[in-house]
Amino acid sequence: MKYPKLFEPANIGSMTLKNRIVLSPLHANFTVCDKYTDRFVKYYEERAKGGAGLIITAHIKAEKDIDPYPKTFGYPIFDSAAEIKYFTDLTETVHKYGTKIAIELSPGTGRIADEPLPDKRPVGPSEIPLLTMPDVKTRELTKDEIKQLVKSYGKAAGLAKAAGFDAIYVHFLAYLGDQFLSSCWNHRQDEYGGSLENRMRFLLECIESVRANVGDDFPLIVGIALDHGFAGGRELEETIEIAKRLEPLNIGALHLRRGSYDAMSLLIPTPYVKDGIAVDYAYEVKKAVNIPIIVDGKLPNAAYCEKLLEEGKTDFVGIARQFVTDPYWPRKAKAGQEEDILPCIRCVQCINRVFFSKSSACSVNPQFGREFEGPLPKTKEPKQVLVAGAGPAGMTVAKFLAERGHSVILAEKSGELGGHLIKAAVPAYKKETAAYLRWLKKQVEENPNVDIRLNTEVTPEFVSSVRPDAVVVCTGSAPYVPAVPGIDRSNVKLATNLLVNYKDEEVGDKIVIVGAGLVGCETALFLKEQGKKDITLVDMLPEVAQDVIYLARLSLLEKLQEEQINSRTGLKLKEIIPEGIIVENEKGETQTINADTVIIATGLISDNKLYESLKDEMEEIYAIGDCISPRKFIDAVQEAYAIAKII
Repeated sequence: MKYPKLFEPANIGSMTLKNRIVLSPLHANFTVCDKYTDRFVKYYEERAKGGAGLIITAHIKAEKDIDPYPKTFGYPIFDSAAEIKYFTDLTETVHKYGTKIAIELSPGTGRIADEPLPDKRPVGPSEIPLLTMPDVKTRELTKDEIKQLVKSYGKAAGLAKAAGFDAIYVHFLAYLGDQFLSSCWNHRQDEYGGSLENRMRFLLECIESVRANVGDDFPLIVGIALDHGFAGGRELEETIEIAKRLEPLNIGALHLRRGSYDAMSLLIPTPYVKDGIAVDYAYEVKKAVNIPIIVDGKLPNAAYCEKLLEEGKTDFVGIARQFVTDPYWPRKAKAGQEEDILPCIRCVQCINRVFFSKSSACSVNPQFGREFEGPLPKTKEPKQVLVAGAGPAGMTVAKFLAERGHSVILAEKSGELGGHLIKAAVPAYKKETAAYLRWLKKQVEENPNVDIRLNTEVTPEFVSSVRPDAVVVCTGSAPYVPAVPGIDRSNVKLATNLLVNYKDEEVGDKIVIVGAGLVGCETALFLKEQGKKDITLVDMLPEVAQDVIYLARLSLLEKLQEEQINSRTGLKLKEIIPEGIIVENEKGETQTINADTVIIATGLISDNKLYESLKDEMEEIYAIGDCISPRKFIDAVQEAYAIAKII
């Protein structure tokens, strides 16, 4: 067996786990009317079947009367025995696979509230601004309301035990519990505020209430932030003191993460954040107390986790998004089949969608959230399908069509599979994207139903010669090149070409990148990796990275600042000259920005010529991905899966 430490049994209090792998909380917004449905149960079932030792559910609220928020994320509420049946379906399903399950139980929301109701002001430990609506402030909870929250919390824990949960996860990170713990949010003048002892009172009373309802031996896991990641927030030293004060309370484990919703890059790491972002901090806690810890935060693979366990840095590893992309990764790792694990590319689409009140979805695993549909059925009418273009859309649709039993010709006009994935995978910090590219190529190269034809441009004549039953056009997009004087000068390079054909001697020391979208920003970071120091992003829009999704953008902007990459916005490119570029501001005033090398990253344009030439000639033809319009990987992959299901 590979990774013996990772897969050895271990205890959290009286609960024995079959391995040290914990599925960390990740709310997918699959609930209906704030209840777990078959969609959510099947999602968790696949992760149990795939080898998780412990599943920690997503956020579940203990009550809704005092703190009914948030209203848009579909968090279930466990406040009566009538809810037991919904959760019992979940626990009984998970237990079939020898996996244990803990309920992430929250006492309230506080400043994370959304869309305030006209007759129900959000509440908090103190009057503090809401995270997303700072003009709206919470109402300070009364002591009677605090007592009621504590009572409701214990009652919910008792109901959870009755529903078959194996442990209670005391959720005191970011939400109301954390706000009571932290002086940056807790400004109370009574016994619940001021000193650390007072600020911990709500936590300790919640634990006491839980114990009164589940017993002294029932496992409890406490989830807290190692630090908040912003000036004035809680620092590691105080978290260590909190852990010390919890030690006498028979806590089964501490789940430790960095960050807050005010420092999302730490809480939900992106490609721009280092691996194991919380490991060293969590180890300081581990050295200070005799409580097992679960560490979380961009743990990249099984080998990395094994090393942490061998070195005694942690007792358990908490992982969420890798379970989104591949629920079977533990079984594959245990069998030494790491090359078959579909990696997480850290794009944070799965979480970003939930932030905007959508169901979660994955950029690389289109079957995430569709587990309840069952596996793709084999086709009853095998067809020959021509797929034109072998980028992420083309390879994905080819993979699923082949798995259904169709014969697929995957034609790519270049000499390499991958499309824009090839460029996206170049920077060292995009190693997960490079791993995804390798995985995707393996899926089509090893499938006997896929006939790969490189250096083959699909034309109407080629289609006539092949005579396929169906055509899927995945011809993608090409760089948009602005028609300005000097665009053909020797000091000008396309960002997409530079990434895959980088030669240091061809790039000067002073660089201007025209276009500060995702490609421009990531090219700037790549050039920093190569040792370039003087880099300026220029864009006609008022801000950089405006095409990047919300959660990733926050992290990307932090990284650009950390790397001291300059930016100048509101400037339109007018001309490229030997000394750099001439730009024009919104007032029509021109200026020169000096540069040795000018890199063009001004977006992409769809290549839909093939589809337009075939759409009236073919009875069954589809277009997916960037050839419709340039978008994200998630769009290409989700569209590919949808088409593969209907052919």
